[in-house]
Amino acid sequence: MKHSPPFAGLALIAGAVALVSILANALEQAPPPRAADVVPAVAQQSAAPAAAPGPQYDYTRLRQKITYGRATLADARRALTDPDPVSLSNTIHALYTMRQHRGVIHLLDGMWAIDEAKFPELAWQQIARPPARIALASTLNRIRIVRTETYIDYVRAHKDDAHEFNRAQVAVALGFNAHLDDLPYLEAMSDGDNHYVAQSAITGLSLFGGKQARNILIKLADKYRGTSRGDLMTEMLRQAYRWPPPKPLPPATEKGPR
Repeated sequence: MKHSPPFAGLALIAGAVALVSILANALEQAPPPRAADVVPAVAQQSAAPAAAPGPQYDYTRLRQKITYGRATLADARRALTDPDPVSLSNTIHALYTMRQHRGVIHLLDGMWAIDEAKFPELAWQQIARPPARIALASTLNRIRIVRTETYIDYVRAHKDDAHEFNRAQVAVALGFNAHLDDLPYLEAMSDGDNHYVAQSAITGLSLFGGKQARNILIKLADKYRGTSRGDLMTEMLRQAYRWPPPKPLPPATEKGPR
């Protein structure tokens, strides 16, 4: 069953600004995937001459425009020419904020269908493979809401990928998905030996919402108290769950007549 987190508990991460602030630590500092992990070997070995370089864009600025609701469809298409898999994956997550734009939905569907003829300028070598495709499945899963089995099944199929960036994308995607069956995986990754994946899984638990995810973070924050991992959990509890709750103010004392 897909869990619907209470709005009050996730006020911080409900909007585009929060998406950037929470995902920044988990994704922007990723160790860049090796070319062999993200580019098909046959493409690397091709003897065809390299294509002329296309236009150069400020991808960070484009992603900021998308995140803060100031982007056009043309901006979105430009952002998706980004050859860097880390930056591209973050942009695909951010496109959720443009879900009311019909052209963006057509763009996302075309990316999922690998429709290179319709959108020839996009960074297809990255889009057609994880980690960008995991981010794409996550975004479509959030937009579609119903009949999303294809997308979430794709995400879960990469839970044990060899490359840590793919597993990190899975953790964030499962956090957005908020399905109770995925909590054991997020807990295990948050408690695991790979610190980068753990950081992303902690982010996933903060995105998840609800008492069960919160209680996992509380338990693990206590286990890792005094460490950088514990500090991150404590901060995510504060931001995403408003935990610990503020202490009630002492009752006002009535002053008698002077």
